[in-house]
Amino acid sequence: MPMEGQGLIRLRSSPPPRLQGVEYVLNVTATDDNASGGPQALSSTAQVIVGVDDVNNNKPVFEKCQQYRESTSVLENQPAGSFALQVHAVDADEGSNGRVTYGFMHKDSTVPAFSIHPDTGVIVTARKFDRERQREYAVTVTATDQAADPLIGICQLNILILDQNDNSPKFENIRYEYFLREDTMIGTSFLRVAAHDDDFGTNAAIMYSMSSEQPEYLRVNPLTGWVYVNQPISQRTYITREIVATDGGNRSSSVELSVTITNVKNQPPHWEKDSYSVVIPENTVRDTPIVTIKATSPLGDPRVTYNLEDGMVPETNMPVRFYLTPNREDGSASILVAEPLDYETTRNFMLRVRAQNVAAVPLAAFTIVYVNVTDVNDNVPFFTSSIYEASVTEGAETGTLVVQVSATDLDLGLNGKISYSLLEDRSWDHQYFRIDPELGYIYTQTVFDRETKSSYLLEVQSVDGWESARPGKHGQSNSDTAYVRVFISDVNDNKPVFAQTTYEVDVDEDADIGFAILTVSANDGDEGGNAKLRYQITSGNTGGVFDVEPEVGTIFIAQTLDYEQNKRYKLHVLASDGKWEDYTTVTVNVVNKNDEAPVFTVNEYYGSVTEELDGSPVFVLQVTASDPDKDADPEALRYSLHGQGAESEFIIDEVTGKIYAQRTLDREERAVWRFVVLATDEGGEGLTGFTDVIINVWDINDNAPVFTCAPSCQGDVAENSVVGTSVMEMTATDLDDSAVGQNAVLSYRIVGSLDGTNVEEGGGVPTFSEMFTINPTTGTITVALGGLDREQVESYLLIVEARDGGGMTGTGTATIQINDVNDHAPRFTDHSCLARISENSDPNAEVLDLAAEDIDTGENAQLTFSVVSGDQEQKFYMVSHKQEQRGTLRLKKRLDYERHSEQRFNLTLKVEDLDFSSLLHCVVEVEDYNDHAPVFIPHFLSLAPLPEDISVGTSVARLVASDSDSGQNRDITYSLSEDSDPEGLFTIDQSGVLSVAQPLDRESVPQHHLIVIATDHGVPRLSGSATVQLPLLDVNDNGPEFEAAYSPMVFENVAGPQVVRMNQTSTLLRAVDQDSPANGPPFHFSIPPEYRHNNDFYLQDNLNGTATLTALRMFDRERQKEFLIPIIMSDSGRPAKTVTTTLTVTIGDQNDHAHVAGEKQIFINSHRGRMPTTVLGKVYSPDPDDWDNKTYVFEGHVPSYFILNKRTGFLIIKENAPPGTYQFQVRVSDGIWPDAVSTVTVHVRELRDEAIYNSGSLRLADITAKEFIELRGKQRSRYELLVDFLSEMLSVPPDDVNIFSLIDVRERMLDVRFAVQGGPSFLQPEKIHGYLAAHKQKPHPAGISPASVLPVHSSTTPSHRTRHQADLLLS
Repeated sequence: MPMEGQGLIRLRSSPPPRLQGVEYVLNVTATDDNASGGPQALSSTAQVIVGVDDVNNNKPVFEKCQQYRESTSVLENQPAGSFALQVHAVDADEGSNGRVTYGFMHKDSTVPAFSIHPDTGVIVTARKFDRERQREYAVTVTATDQAADPLIGICQLNILILDQNDNSPKFENIRYEYFLREDTMIGTSFLRVAAHDDDFGTNAAIMYSMSSEQPEYLRVNPLTGWVYVNQPISQRTYITREIVATDGGNRSSSVELSVTITNVKNQPPHWEKDSYSVVIPENTVRDTPIVTIKATSPLGDPRVTYNLEDGMVPETNMPVRFYLTPNREDGSASILVAEPLDYETTRNFMLRVRAQNVAAVPLAAFTIVYVNVTDVNDNVPFFTSSIYEASVTEGAETGTLVVQVSATDLDLGLNGKISYSLLEDRSWDHQYFRIDPELGYIYTQTVFDRETKSSYLLEVQSVDGWESARPGKHGQSNSDTAYVRVFISDVNDNKPVFAQTTYEVDVDEDADIGFAILTVSANDGDEGGNAKLRYQITSGNTGGVFDVEPEVGTIFIAQTLDYEQNKRYKLHVLASDGKWEDYTTVTVNVVNKNDEAPVFTVNEYYGSVTEELDGSPVFVLQVTASDPDKDADPEALRYSLHGQGAESEFIIDEVTGKIYAQRTLDREERAVWRFVVLATDEGGEGLTGFTDVIINVWDINDNAPVFTCAPSCQGDVAENSVVGTSVMEMTATDLDDSAVGQNAVLSYRIVGSLDGTNVEEGGGVPTFSEMFTINPTTGTITVALGGLDREQVESYLLIVEARDGGGMTGTGTATIQINDVNDHAPRFTDHSCLARISENSDPNAEVLDLAAEDIDTGENAQLTFSVVSGDQEQKFYMVSHKQEQRGTLRLKKRLDYERHSEQRFNLTLKVEDLDFSSLLHCVVEVEDYNDHAPVFIPHFLSLAPLPEDISVGTSVARLVASDSDSGQNRDITYSLSEDSDPEGLFTIDQSGVLSVAQPLDRESVPQHHLIVIATDHGVPRLSGSATVQLPLLDVNDNGPEFEAAYSPMVFENVAGPQVVRMNQTSTLLRAVDQDSPANGPPFHFSIPPEYRHNNDFYLQDNLNGTATLTALRMFDRERQKEFLIPIIMSDSGRPAKTVTTTLTVTIGDQNDHAHVAGEKQIFINSHRGRMPTTVLGKVYSPDPDDWDNKTYVFEGHVPSYFILNKRTGFLIIKENAPPGTYQFQVRVSDGIWPDAVSTVTVHVRELRDEAIYNSGSLRLADITAKEFIELRGKQRSRYELLVDFLSEMLSVPPDDVNIFSLIDVRERMLDVRFAVQGGPSFLQPEKIHGYLAAHKQKPHPAGISPASVLPVHSSTTPSHRTRHQADLLLS
């Protein structure tokens, strides 16, 4: 460190030094030049400590960030404030540049889940966590140093939430139900129960157990949850058990298992599949069908009911995400989406569906529908923070890492693959940076200069890897944006520069030590510590008179100045930022000063002036001062007046010091004035002396007395008060001076009254004023005469005069209110009263409103009402409205008219004030209300059994009801409840006699429970009921019938004999009888004699209530598809009942014939170019077989306007197909015989409005639309025959006849609408109907009865007719 001659220490310039450590200690020696020739040069030594200021060029670094990422966790359910982690960042800088504070970086809209101590880095929870809702949290921790231009370090980590056993297992279903055959073998597993536990690890490990009840018919596998048969169950019909699921933390839950044991003959429904699987995307909309399921019942009634079982966990539809809808057309059911799905929440569902048959003892079967939800791109790649902040040192090389941004996307695969980019902005900040598209690292692309631009704002975008499934995105990916604010940290690359190269300033010689004379200032283009300047005086400071604040640049006086010793100083001042420096020159001129202030002759002056004086200005007094300065000019003194009133009420002559009052004064406004007078030398520009001036204002009698209570002077006194009673104080004030003279001494008197209605004859003083007197000295008003009566005069208005000692007067009005004394009794306004009330009235109901009067006022007129007699049971009470002098009689308890004592009340009512009272007699009559319902005794009647064939009209019982009310309220009408007798089998007359109205049937209702209703005639009507139990005895009126709707089938081409199966599970024919067992089994089976010796079938009666049918030969379905066999069945009743029931045996088809190519022509109409999507029918491929499964595919050209169902062969034309003729071929395969190629021709015709306007119509009887169109073997269809008939009848070509609408209006009644082209236009409907009417009686070629050909006249408009355009599909 070289040192200059002025003692200035500098850093070495070449080579540049490399400073190390925090300070350097220098020993500096100053040696004189020994110019005086002494024995030796003299010297002195000083120690200089040079501190090294740190430059903030290091970011805080989290050295253990990776360790934090791998090992940070928090236990769930811990209270807010629980310790999670302590982070530590190091900064290689010193001081505030190396001291860091900690914080979080997060999105603006999110509430932080954790909080961090800014000094210690301790991270604690900000709330209680639930691992089952969120298993980890992404946290971005920041460390910021405390430099003026701070640098930021970042650590991104995930904090895991550890599991506690806070969830009990949840079974997938609310309850489990199963139908198990009685012959199920021991060890058979038939049902698997499953429970889920939202916890993790051992806390979620589940063991299953079953309630132990003996015998142990069932057991459950503790690990898998499979329930299996442990002991024979054939002797049981129903088993219920409780299954318990226990997790590893000993939490448990239970569910009920119900197993119904079914007879081997009774079969539950059969599902087409044991389970169903479907895959759907998570954005499937509500009400979308996802799968069709079907079960059938092998019993007589094939119908089943479906139910989607309730679940207990999300995977089993809790909360509800799916619902089930039955399909009546084919007996299946569809499962539809109920609520939006979320792949990220639940990916798989197991829906348990119950199918139950329709039987006396319903049985059920279950299937599982597995729904796999696939991911769609519905989640946005959200940035972890809305704003990122980072810093880059100016001058840093291109490619420097700035910061890493991060986004998260809950989707999977490409849906969740994130790429990053920088968005363009108007300021073009983005061009100076680049971003790693995969990792989100942002790098510099230029070298920055902070003095050019100190910060940059970037907008970054995150985009996922696939088209968005969110609405409104139109094929674009999901994206999010965030901002990155980049600060350019400073480097010391600018020198300080003074604002001026020279400064000049004047300073008084008497200026105090420490007085600041000037502040010099230099500017540095850097910032922070690099712009921190130090100032120093390097030369010109003779005697050390001045010093400078090193950090501010303020130059101040350090030693006393003396003008006579040194009149001018030239200071050289240095400004340095530690690396660079600049100089300026400061010239200080010392100014000589005036030292002594003027002095007044006295310290305080007194004067006085009388108020109300005219002739301003008025002289008051004169002040005088002198200047003690040597050679001071006495004429140079100038006086000035200061204080309230100066220059307004008072003025001073600045040369003479005379003070004048320049306005008229009012002592009552202000009695004393105080001022400060200043005397300034040097003509008012020099030093100043001061003195006080006090001026008193003298009083005159210029104010009249004024009453303090005006304008409203109020007093009061009780009526009947004695003479001398004090009433009120009438006090007046006088603003004149009470301490001097008689100007404010007052006297009082009553001069009159304002009420002139009551005066003495001759016009004397009003008598009202004589009622009171006033004390002339104090102004106290008292009662002068007795006999004050408020009821005659309520108030008095007195005029009172106040007079001062100078003769001035003032008046005031005293209002004296006469207070009431309770001297009158209250009275009812009515002399008697009568009231009526219904017994149904609720408590607190109003009965009567009464008024009273009391000529007193106030509390003496507040009246209280009460009931004093005539109400022993306290049924009534009075409500007092004291202010209104009114009372309301109200009901306190409910009344009962049926009690004689409560039909009439004679009440005595009292009204009273504080001292007096009076009475009133009042009659209250109670009216009956229909509050009692009729009552039967007894209310339950059990009759002896009656035969079910009892004659209509027979009386079976008589019932009587009673009612406690009176009048029409007790008149009773009898009836039967429709719910208890919906068929109207019984009747009851108004005397209560119950009779049979229609024939009875024990098999429909074996026992009747009739509810007899008795209703009174009150308002409202009330009713009571009784139940009559009537059992019926059986009569053998029903014959045997098949146990089930048997559908026996024998396949063709199978040699006989073979036993015919009645259904899928049995070869036995069984019967049931609706009669009682005595008239039922055993049953006997036979067939008519003519069927016993044929070669088709043989019926064997097994003599045990069953029969067996045997097929005796081989059958051919193409010759006969079914056989109708009459079965004769007899029961064991006396006499026996015999019936004959036809058993239909179906001959099952085998694919023993080849199918051949077919042709089909289809006609369909469109209207105004519009046509809905329509099913055209099945592709025609003739085949004697009708049970084989065929597949259908387009052959060659695939028509664009048609859809072909590959499995069913049904052909569909798409919406709005253009008119024209379409021909294409369809390949038909059955997998056995050679393929056949059928031809389909579809004619799409435009149905014009003109054709509809001119259409004719027919109504055909005994035919349906299907029969009208279908082919009849080798015969032509009725449609074709009708076209030919109309063509021939109307003499037009067949192509000009267009039948465009068929409607089945009711059973076997068909309306046909058609149009006929006759040349360039259509035939009029009147002409068509005329021809039809003429041919009505002729034989019809279509094979329809002539009587059924009926013209249908219609005035239907075209717009209405167009709704039938698709009704006709002709093939």
